Amino acid sequence: MARSTEPVQGQLRNFITDGTPADIVARYESLSARAQEGQFGAYDGNVVVLDTETTGFSLNHDELTQIAAARMVNGEIVDWYITFVNPGKPIPEDVAHLTDIHDDDVADAPSPSDALAGLVEFVGDAIVVAHNADFDRNFTTKHPAGYPLLENTWVDSLDLSRIALPRMKSHRLIDLVKAFGAPLSTHRADEDVAATCALFRILLAAVQAMPPMLVREIAGMADETQWPTVTVFKYFAETPAQDKPQPFSLRSLRRDRVGRIDMRAQLDADEIAADPDRSLVFPAADTVRDAFTAEGVIGSLYDDYEQREEQCAMAEAVRAAFTGSRNLVVEAGTGVGKSMAYLLPAALTARDNRITIGIATKTNALLDQLVYHELPALAEALGGNLTYASLKGFSHYPCLHRVERLVVDGPRMRMVGKEEKPQAPALAALLSFIEQTDYDDIDTLKIDYRVLPRWAITTTSHDCLRRKCPFFGTSCFVHGSRRRAEASNIVVTNHSLLFCDLAADGGLLPPIRYWVVDEAHGAENEARRAFSVELVEEDILSLAHRVASDESRRNVFLRAERTVVAPNNEEGATLFYGLTAKARSAGAKFSAEAIDFCAHIKDLLYYDANKRSKGYENVDLWLNDEIRSSTLFRTLANHGRAMAEAAEKLVTACQELVGYLDDAEGAAVVQREIAAIAIELKDIIRAVEIICVQCPDQYVYAATLSRKNDRPRNKLEALLLNVGYTLNETLYANTHSVVFASATLSVDGSFVGFEQALGLGQSEFSPADELMLASSYNFDEHMTVYVVNDMPEPNESSYLDVLQHLLVSAHRAQQGSMLTLFTNRREMERCFEEVQPALKQDDLRLVCQKWGVSVKGLRDDFLADEHLSLFALKSFWEGFDAPGATLKGVIIPKLPFAKPTDPLSCERAARDDAAWRRYVLPAAVLETKQAAGRLIRKADDRGVLILADKRLMTKGYGKTFLRSLPSQNIRFCSIDEITAELAATAG
Repeated sequence: MARSTEPVQGQLRNFITDGTPADIVARYESLSARAQEGQFGAYDGNVVVLDTETTGFSLNHDELTQIAAARMVNGEIVDWYITFVNPGKPIPEDVAHLTDIHDDDVADAPSPSDALAGLVEFVGDAIVVAHNADFDRNFTTKHPAGYPLLENTWVDSLDLSRIALPRMKSHRLIDLVKAFGAPLSTHRADEDVAATCALFRILLAAVQAMPPMLVREIAGMADETQWPTVTVFKYFAETPAQDKPQPFSLRSLRRDRVGRIDMRAQLDADEIAADPDRSLVFPAADTVRDAFTAEGVIGSLYDDYEQREEQCAMAEAVRAAFTGSRNLVVEAGTGVGKSMAYLLPAALTARDNRITIGIATKTNALLDQLVYHELPALAEALGGNLTYASLKGFSHYPCLHRVERLVVDGPRMRMVGKEEKPQAPALAALLSFIEQTDYDDIDTLKIDYRVLPRWAITTTSHDCLRRKCPFFGTSCFVHGSRRRAEASNIVVTNHSLLFCDLAADGGLLPPIRYWVVDEAHGAENEARRAFSVELVEEDILSLAHRVASDESRRNVFLRAERTVVAPNNEEGATLFYGLTAKARSAGAKFSAEAIDFCAHIKDLLYYDANKRSKGYENVDLWLNDEIRSSTLFRTLANHGRAMAEAAEKLVTACQELVGYLDDAEGAAVVQREIAAIAIELKDIIRAVEIICVQCPDQYVYAATLSRKNDRPRNKLEALLLNVGYTLNETLYANTHSVVFASATLSVDGSFVGFEQALGLGQSEFSPADELMLASSYNFDEHMTVYVVNDMPEPNESSYLDVLQHLLVSAHRAQQGSMLTLFTNRREMERCFEEVQPALKQDDLRLVCQKWGVSVKGLRDDFLADEHLSLFALKSFWEGFDAPGATLKGVIIPKLPFAKPTDPLSCERAARDDAAWRRYVLPAAVLETKQAAGRLIRKADDRGVLILADKRLMTKGYGKTFLRSLPSQNIRFCSIDEITAELAATAG
């Protein structure tokens, strides 16, 4: 019935998340054998595996197109029920493409009712198994003929895979069957059933291999009416495993995983440098250069290694920067191999001095590549004595204290839209992830965050209990990760945590005196975000609700009264209840003022008088001097002052209560919560002072306003104007060397814009060397740049029609595999409405990044389908790799200049007549270079870049864009000429 994938030795490891502990990998690799040998009671008997295909996902508007079911006994298929179903409506093209079920296939098929009647008879009283069972259960029981299936026990193999195999990269059926060498799924119901049959026993074996105490805990989370799949866990929980069942303990589970790890911190390079009896040692120039020969450390990592002079030059420059305590700016084009070029000198310097060197990246993709691939390989080549770790912010890790509280309280049912769903599957998967993980973050964890919100299972720096938490130390994901980072030679983190650490005066990261900031083209924006101040309506209202004087369970002061054991003596009790009463009163006052302030933020929409943002949900408003001196803003500022005054009184009340609770019984958790509230209040007070009262001129003032009233979305911001000045005080003054690296830092051959933005060369701490390295790839030969010379100007009325003609012609000529990068959502959607139907006539698929569409899903689909084309926005301009034939052409309709209403650009223009050329133009050039970089990702990649903005020819700055591109094979052609050349090449 289905094609079988051949089990390949070690192939499973390719499907397991990087960083999975070795014993868990071994557990996964044992499952196929366990599945063949195991005995699974009722699940060896009468089991029917089922799958359906439909015209879409809506239960109200879509209908069945195919049903397939297989009866399985002792793991073997003994009978089948397969039928197409006539849905009574055309099958949408995208569904037909995915399932390979077309209108002709179902024309003479039975109706849904007839097909379901046959299914009910086939299933009988069997246990029903399906992958994403809710979907199949809903569609097979939407007609009266299928109602009897509501009485069967339904087991969801998707739930089982997420819980028992949380370290898999994907839990899609097609990926799981590839991983375990099961029959291959192709999105037809019959083949999906065959795949699920083979997979089901592997999942039973995976549950059986879980720690018994965890299985028993999951078994007690819900009953079958709430979550039918729990029957599997109840079966294994009842299977005798030991004489005395061990009660569930999250602490025990965590101790078994990480144990008592001795993580002694590395030395501080500042202390070594200040010690007259010691000195820092650095690798010699010959040592670094020799490493990049075929026989050297780096050459030994690759079978087909070829020495690249650009890579050697960069490694030597990084070594020299470290040795001379200087900063470095290096642009290394695609193919240089910049990661190893900075890792080698960083690793040698860190290892030989027993210090920590930091690597900061912009994207998680590069962070993972460094930590799970390049650093392990380098460590092995260096003899295994190089240590490394990754580190992210609090919100990336599970908080064991909060998770334990969820376990004790028990999972509940939660409303998701209009449907009630159980928390149990998500909590079970989270606990299993914790059991199978050392210190990895939860960014790859696949659970339903609608029922178990991320905020409920993570904490913040403010809210963390630290030493008062029973999990503090190596058991804790956050603090254990930090301890591991302190003990490592190389720490890889993200830009956000680096700059947040600087803004917080340290404490988030170990003391690191040598930094490499990779993907540094994004550093200025990330630094500005970290050092800026904001008043966010949603956050303020959340805090207001937590301190409001009502009977809400969220009120922290009421919780203090109910959970803290009050003193037995009258005087102590009077003081305690007096302090909580004072805090509740102050909380009520703050809550009222906060709600009042937030209600007036939206009044600023009045100043969007020119309606430039009409048609958009959100408005970015520059709060210039005129607006901030207006009566309307002064009224808002007065409400801000009143809120700040109330906040100050509440801070005092919180501090008094926190001080009192130091020695109170059972007060640790609530004490920390109250302390965290005080910190949040201080942040609000500071923000009000800056935004509403003092308005210092080092900031740009802005408002983000929503036209919708569905939820609080408004905020006020004070954006740091000159990031470089602050970095001189916080970064360069406290480090020996900072290396900034990227493939796109220069504009027209100059680093001036980047260096000014990052404050390099502006103080005694920030001198910087420069290095510009061309790509190791032959861009001129492999990338042709077409500038369309018969396009109207972007502001002409005919522009959109001509652009649509270009898009249709180019896609037809190239036969797909095109990425079109828009700067404007409305223009993208209008083009899609015209272009997609035209391409459909030629059987060319085009998809669009519409509202609510998953960016990851679009990326995966684009990479999986060599002929698919995509219209996309900002998230695809950089950090998207589509090597080979999956991407043959990039089209940029408009140059990516900042919006004229952008507050930062407006403020710069008001202060500097040359601001557009100094700031807006360089940013657009770098973004265009990033977009061009999507095209050539490997040495043998080839493709075309089509620039459809006539300003490249009519404006003086056009030459700046073109001279900055990686390829100088630039041709000025008409649409017809471009189309003809593309067709000739494709043919």
